[in-house]
Amino acid sequence: MSQRTVTSVVGGARLNGFHFRVLGLCSLLMIIDGYDMVSYGTVIAHLMDEWGMDPVTAGTLGSMALVGMLVGGMGVAPLADRFGRRPVMITCVAVASLAALGCAFTTGPGQLGALRFVVGVALGALVPNFNAMAGEFAPKNSRALFVTLVSSFYSVGGIGAAVFAIYAEPVWTWRGVFVLAGLPLLLVPVLLRYLPESPEHLAARGDRARLLAVLRRIDPHGDHTDVVVEPKAAADKAPLRRLFARGNVLNNALIWVFFAMCMLLSYGLNTWLPELMQTAGYPLGSALWNLVVLNLGGMVGAVFGGWLADRWNYRGTLVMYFGAASVSLVGLSFDPNAAVLNALLFVAGAATVGVLAIIHAFAVEFYPAGVRSTGVGWAAGVGRIGAIGGPTLGGALLALELPFQQNFIAVAVPGVIGAIAVAVVARRKFRLPASPPAAEAAAN
Repeated sequence: MSQRTVTSVVGGARLNGFHFRVLGLCSLLMIIDGYDMVSYGTVIAHLMDEWGMDPVTAGTLGSMALVGMLVGGMGVAPLADRFGRRPVMITCVAVASLAALGCAFTTGPGQLGALRFVVGVALGALVPNFNAMAGEFAPKNSRALFVTLVSSFYSVGGIGAAVFAIYAEPVWTWRGVFVLAGLPLLLVPVLLRYLPESPEHLAARGDRARLLAVLRRIDPHGDHTDVVVEPKAAADKAPLRRLFARGNVLNNALIWVFFAMCMLLSYGLNTWLPELMQTAGYPLGSALWNLVVLNLGGMVGAVFGGWLADRWNYRGTLVMYFGAASVSLVGLSFDPNAAVLNALLFVAGAATVGVLAIIHAFAVEFYPAGVRSTGVGWAAGVGRIGAIGGPTLGGALLALELPFQQNFIAVAVPGVIGAIAVAVVARRKFRLPASPPAAEAAAN
């Protein structure tokens, strides 16, 4: 009897209700991330007035969650390669929810910054793991679509934060925005009951009983007694070192660059777009609706990008998206009329927030199973340097009181840098070191 790998079983399975359950749970987790990250941008004007903060201080405070995401992505996310995605993800949801709820009761920038940092650590570990999980449960021909579909729900969370701020903030003040951010704590019992463990992690641990139970849910009609299950070798327990083996240094550096450029664009716009639009003469309510349009574009752009990457390739899709981001942002600098403004904001959202979903799908596909949480976690973590720079750069630009046009031209530059990095790295493949088991090398 021929032997099969976990990857071949999952990749060849037909979609069923179990796939959509996993997809739904991962999408809910992405909504939490989107709401938490965009929520600060919806309250920043009120915080500046109430606490007397200047734009640079407000931008630095906005970066605290992103600093936390860097720490979480690089320091906590890789724990899933050892202990499993499920326990890490559930713990992160609980911690992020409690810290976000605490933000509602803060009385100054220091307290808010500390709690936002904790939120960021939890989300920084959560995001790469549920993105990896979405890819690990997806059939081969739908992998990019699965990951980008999950990532598109970042925009659902962002839209929810903006709409909630428009209608509820006048009644419940900015504190109500953070109270809502604590409600995902109620999701923890649901995750404990329904969230499965990654089949590739179970195979690597040699946990055949649990693995077969998951595979029967993925492919109910198959006979999985021939599936190869081999525990990781001892040398396999240092996945960080493996990221840089056999000439992979350039691969990782380029992936980190376009993660950073993408996050600079996405988080910078989501934090400062309302304030930038107010400097151009738009009222706050209208400026918040611009944030809704931006994230609607992000949702559509993410799903379309996943569909396109599955049928075309990652390199062309990502270069096209980074290029569209730069062109649309330069177009915004010409202060267009309302119809053109909204069209450009939609394209900018599709290309900046949307590309964030596609780069996660690319990373999930690029890194082999044994280093996937580490590779995606470090890429997302180092990318947070760009995310941290986004709010800080926006605050610095506003403090300089530059003309409206120059602000958007400056923000367009990272799109060009990202496109160049993608064009180089997407021509290369990750090289596995000789030490991993042959089964894992064959599976990837």
